Amino acid sequence: MTAAPARAPAVTDAMIDALLADVARIPDEHRTYSCGTWEARSKHGVGPELLERLVCAGLSSRDGDDGERRYDGLDLDNIALHLGLSSVRRIAIRSWGRTWNRVRSGPGHHVLRYVPSCPEPGHQGPCIYRLALPGGERREVTLGPLDEPPAVTLESERPRPDARLPDDLAELCHEIARLRFYLLAESIRWDADFMRTTGIADCGGSSTLMLAGAKRLGYQARRSFGLIVAEPFSTPHHWAEIRLDGAWVPLDPMTLKILARWAPSVPDDTPVTQPLTGLVTRISGEWVPPATHGSTESRVSYLTEYHARERTP
Repeated sequence: MTAAPARAPAVTDAMIDALLADVARIPDEHRTYSCGTWEARSKHGVGPELLERLVCAGLSSRDGDDGERRYDGLDLDNIALHLGLSSVRRIAIRSWGRTWNRVRSGPGHHVLRYVPSCPEPGHQGPCIYRLALPGGERREVTLGPLDEPPAVTLESERPRPDARLPDDLAELCHEIARLRFYLLAESIRWDADFMRTTGIADCGGSSTLMLAGAKRLGYQARRSFGLIVAEPFSTPHHWAEIRLDGAWVPLDPMTLKILARWAPSVPDDTPVTQPLTGLVTRISGEWVPPATHGSTESRVSYLTEYHARERTP
């Protein structure tokens, strides 16, 4: 997917300086300098002129073997989000917001298709994949080049409008929501000391703090890995679930903060204490490869369609 062209918002030097001050808090050993100028523009919405301004203001970069300057893709992801640029990541967040509204407006369901990519193209015979599906199901499928990818139907679970968290759990949600959201490399995203010291976290890291905080308060809590369900593509995600009134409730104040800030369809004052019910579907307690091809992990696209269901008169 390529970010749709859009008129870039006005970016001031003060905005750049404040943003790069946060980006600089991320140690350099957690960067991968693989993103060139073309990708900066096509994927992240960061054009050459803005890129040069960022470098002059202190954005870290390296010269590649071909002489072209290289950047860290997560740095550019974060810059695009915080400066309001039209990027692939921002487009995805807008789609989350649309799903968030749909599951609250009426009955419906999503059809989720796993579209794996063969990690060993050109091998003999069809591809045999083992898929990790919502609800913990493991399914083996055989796919040829023209075969329809396997589909899963997910009924939209509507949240309870009268649900209210206990006061101590609500305060924990507000505490975590005060962290500043930045996408982080796998090598640092789970580091609780880094999050507490810098005030920076991503969804995975903030779920760790939510889990630890809820357990400290005496609640039964578990980690969840699965998908944010949205059209046209669902997105892998980590969150925490808390046992309340006999049910597992997905609590993710960081994602609610992201939706309120960057999804135009979600009100700015959306409470960060609301459960993510209907927006996420759980696959397992820890990360698992969504698809394997033999013993090799396969990349997967999660093609997603929404189908509204007519209300009964």
